[in-house]
Amino acid sequence: MKKSILTLAVLSAGMNTAMAQSNVTIYGIVDAGITHVTNDSGNRTTVEAGQMQVSRWGFKGLEDLGGGVKARFGLEGTLLNDTGGAGVGTGTPSNTSLFDREATVGLISNYGSIDIGRQNILGVQSVGMADPMGLAFAATSPNVLFSAMNNSAVYGAYGANNGGTALRQNNSVRYISPNWKGLTFALMRALGEQPGNIQKSSYAAVSALYAEGPFSVGGAYARLKNNLDSDLLHSHAFGIKYTWPTVVLKSTYSQNKLDSTRRKISVFGVGADFPVTPAITLTAAFYNTKRSGDASDKSQQLIGIAKYAFSKRTSAYLSIGRATTDTVVTATQINLAQGFVAIGSDKANRVTSGVIHYF
Repeated sequence: MKKSILTLAVLSAGMNTAMAQSNVTIYGIVDAGITHVTNDSGNRTTVEAGQMQVSRWGFKGLEDLGGGVKARFGLEGTLLNDTGGAGVGTGTPSNTSLFDREATVGLISNYGSIDIGRQNILGVQSVGMADPMGLAFAATSPNVLFSAMNNSAVYGAYGANNGGTALRQNNSVRYISPNWKGLTFALMRALGEQPGNIQKSSYAAVSALYAEGPFSVGGAYARLKNNLDSDLLHSHAFGIKYTWPTVVLKSTYSQNKLDSTRRKISVFGVGADFPVTPAITLTAAFYNTKRSGDASDKSQQLIGIAKYAFSKRTSAYLSIGRATTDTVVTATQINLAQGFVAIGSDKANRVTSGVIHYF
């Protein structure tokens, strides 16, 4: 009996040690809003998921391996909580992945971290912190659609996402350096995995971020090849943010260019957050999107957002926005205000009200 009790005690101690060394977290965001858009070609009222932040769910885990080394993994997928769906279709032909946002495993130590799998391009971690409206309205934000290349019709032929958007890259390896007095840098490579040529459908990038006290500045550069290794897409972006007690100022600039057609798409954004009270924050943002090189076109967006925090995890929001384009949008052109200004229109107004909850 004493031996049995001793054995149970040893096993229990071992289990407690293992639990102390590793953990798994379930987390997510559920965001839904009612949106009314007025275009020249007609009005539309919808219930939309992921307005302030893309709705998502995921698992992340960390295990202490000893000697300052830890193993970690991340699995994250999009939630379409307006319909109950999960995952966004990517690639050609389209394939809906359960964990379309992230699927990685890696190691972290005092020398930095290495993650392998499907993950965001480097600009999201570096320049994204300065997005004028905090990456809200991802489906229509110029910084998401064009700076982060989340537009499959425009960028699907480039990088390692099999015809999907370039915002996330399959088959990728990412290194992030340790933090040196506020400075970090990152390297990333994604493989097209096509026989005969390692450059086909590849992605290679470098980024840097300096964040110390109230000041942050970041930049990223990437090269993406198409599946024939016959064309190259260059992308670079910069962002800056400064935080005062009464206002947070943010600004970004990005440009991507094709070698073949000389097409350039650039996005300039500027905005400010005003913390009126501990619970109320007002945001104003402006974006100018420009196409040049092979054609000439411009679009502007002006967005105002008011958020009220019921708690650290739950907020209500109201947003008013307006978008304009230089010309009436047609079905055959690149719509620089995609999802906002409809085909047959050159301007649109949008009002959105909703709730966001973090868990």
